[in-house]
Amino acid sequence: MLYDEPDLYDAHYIGYRDDLPFYTRLAADTGSPVLELGAGTGRVTEALALAGHEVLAVDLSPTMLATAEARLGRAGVMDRVRLLEADMRSLRLNERFPLVIAPFNALMHAYTLDDQDRTLDVVRQHLEDGGVFAFDLYVPNFGPEGVLRREPDFRGRQPGEGVLREDVLFVQEMDRTAQLVTTTYFHDAVTRDGSLRRRVTELRQRYYTRFEVERLCRAGGFRLRVYGDFDRSRYGEGSPLMVCLARHERAA
Repeated sequence: MLYDEPDLYDAHYIGYRDDLPFYTRLAADTGSPVLELGAGTGRVTEALALAGHEVLAVDLSPTMLATAEARLGRAGVMDRVRLLEADMRSLRLNERFPLVIAPFNALMHAYTLDDQDRTLDVVRQHLEDGGVFAFDLYVPNFGPEGVLRREPDFRGRQPGEGVLREDVLFVQEMDRTAQLVTTTYFHDAVTRDGSLRRRVTELRQRYYTRFEVERLCRAGGFRLRVYGDFDRSRYGEGSPLMVCLARHERAA
């Protein structure tokens, strides 16, 4: 899986910054500490900590968290961050937070209805009264199934020793009954001697529709607002994302 190979994960998303102003501004509005579910290699965690916020960053992958620890150490912000290896479906802390976030499609790893319900229960148990749960998901808009394609947004990383360039090809397969998309990536490094080094990894995601997300949140007792991008523009036809803000009010 891609999440077991953090160097490849970071190579994919090294240039992605679209969501950082949204989450850092939101944390400034709500206050910290922030509970981050699906922290990965600490890309969003680092931005929040550099902005002065305290973060409890949770991820299930020890290899991703090790990379996050190294990143945060280089940034000099480990004094503001706690890293925790845990499952977002079963996390239990004796703490509440004004802001819980699941950035960059983290909820797409709640593959079943039970996974989703359990994750929302975790969020509910860890939110302060009137707190905010924020998350983003991409809008399903897949290309041809079973066709090998080049990853157009791959910006790569500094080529390693003896490497001329890196490219990524991918192929997607759909399970429409389960609403699962499996993407197989072929990471190709062309070396100076003309040979090819290939690493193959896989990413599995459970995709959502707009009203499905609203029904999920409403059933969990959340009031939801859905935007079409991180600028909080109106969600509509052609929106690339579902950027979501949800609030849960506790019964008196």
